[in-house]
Amino acid sequence: MSMDMITSPPRRPAPTYRDDMWRSPATWVFIAGVLYGGWQFTNNFLPVLQNFPGAATTNVFFLALSLVIGLWLARRIFRPVQAPPWNGTVLAVLWGGTAATGIALAANSPLSDYLTKAFGFDFSTSWGAAFTAPLNEETAKLLGVLLLAAMSSRLVRTPADGFAYGALVGLGFLVAENVTYALNAVLSAGGVGPAIMSTLVTGTRLGLTVWGSHWAMSAVAGAGVGYLVARWGVPLGRRVLVAAGCWVLAMAMHFQFNSPAFEGYAWGGSIKATINLVVAVSVFIVVRRAFRRRWAEAVQEEVDSGALLRMEAMAIGRRHSRSRYRRHYSQPGRQRHLLTLLQKEQLELLEDRTAGEVAEKAAWKRGEIDAVRTAMGAPVTPIELTRSVQRTYCGPTSPGNPSRGGPLLDCGGI
Repeated sequence: MSMDMITSPPRRPAPTYRDDMWRSPATWVFIAGVLYGGWQFTNNFLPVLQNFPGAATTNVFFLALSLVIGLWLARRIFRPVQAPPWNGTVLAVLWGGTAATGIALAANSPLSDYLTKAFGFDFSTSWGAAFTAPLNEETAKLLGVLLLAAMSSRLVRTPADGFAYGALVGLGFLVAENVTYALNAVLSAGGVGPAIMSTLVTGTRLGLTVWGSHWAMSAVAGAGVGYLVARWGVPLGRRVLVAAGCWVLAMAMHFQFNSPAFEGYAWGGSIKATINLVVAVSVFIVVRRAFRRRWAEAVQEEVDSGALLRMEAMAIGRRHSRSRYRRHYSQPGRQRHLLTLLQKEQLELLEDRTAGEVAEKAAWKRGEIDAVRTAMGAPVTPIELTRSVQRTYCGPTSPGNPSRGGPLLDCGGI
């Protein structure tokens, strides 16, 4: 910790993302995949972009807007307690938009040709996308989450992490795929009205199916990766089985999404997207409850160890609660900075414990917390709560209420 006023006994330094990543061979596989995907995309679509710059600009604008909205939703909703770090977020979207897209572009034609030869042209026309796309696209996207888990020990550590990063990989893939569909539509129309054609295709795909498309499928598969790498004391065989099951479920979601089912209905695509959304939300609920349960156990243990005060524990688990706590119990300036730093250290400790790190190995992080408290001069512990603060932290909808999935703490005696 780079603060001159904080002194503490020597402690094991926290591993940084850069240290973990650049020492991992998975990083170089990741880079190779991104470069390959970029080459594939350029090789297939650069001439179209050069010949129809207006259509490309319009298409990219709308897709960039959808990317921003998707990023906000994914980072705000899919990861409990706090959003995934920006470096992992960017890497996940980058893999989906380049490497996974490039692998899919390379694999689609050979798989489609094989299906045509094996089962005939009519079958391939109706069912080809339902059989080929789930296999190569879901595998390519899943590989991105696996590489993130291998690149850094602090990115994918729980099913909740896997779900969030899987959704981000799928979001990147979704944006890139919509670009390819729009450009192909321009070519299919013979270059007539390119801006209108690309906008129509992009708007239709975003407006009718975006809520249950690639992000939902890869989020489910990513949750399996998170379960595979979680150090929760679950036997390896069971973890592998669950991870494989999530991958198969993601492919099944993709299969029904690309199948000719509901073809005669005007809202057929929306119906299939809604089915995928229901599946993804169901998996998310299971993943979130498991995370919150382990988070609550870790919080209670760290309250008992003294790393967290009871009021801090009630506020630490939710973004708005942490912000309200800082506003209530610190003044802007050095005091606010130190309290923010204290919460950051506590979050790292609880994230480690939730991911399965044993209490003994978390001692160095408790030392960091003690050092910040020393710099603060005194624990941040309120003597008397106002009525509004009592409602914030001790009411029926507070983070400390068990029915909200918070730590199993009460407000008695405060």
